Amino acid sequence: MATSNTANDAVTVMPSIAAEEQILRSEHREVGMLLAREDLTITRARYMAGEQIAGPHVHHAHTDLFYVLEGELTFEIGPTAEAISVAAGGMLAAPPGLAHSLRNDSNRAARWLTIHAPDGGFATFMRSLRDGAEVAWDIFPVPAGGGLPASEAIVRHA
Repeated sequence: MATSNTANDAVTVMPSIAAEEQILRSEHREVGMLLAREDLTITRARYMAGEQIAGPHVHHAHTDLFYVLEGELTFEIGPTAEAISVAAGGMLAAPPGLAHSLRNDSNRAARWLTIHAPDGGFATFMRSLRDGAEVAWDIFPVPAGGGLPASEAIVRHA
């Protein structure tokens, strides 16, 4: 990373994102990895209408952020699995300890970016799914008591 600092401005040039690494491609689902680093992993996904994406879980050491590009995703968050729909242009961030799940309840495809910060082993996990292996990473069952309240989610609607 290069930084330029003059009296009037500071410019940071980020390393370019390499070509997308294909993880999954089928008629109903498509997932590609855009960036895989220890501090940050970004994936791009497309799931058709009616697809379950991830069941209820928590992360202990990273935030999971979803930015919806097209369509709509339904999340269930917190101890009572409060349902929240997020449409294109919106986002939901689940901090460590917040139970969350997601699905596409709509009648059309949804596309979104998932950002894991830090990575928490997500890139290795995604590659293991593609390659037919199993790895441990920062994903756990919802704890007794349900974890953080839903109000801890960061939600922005378009």
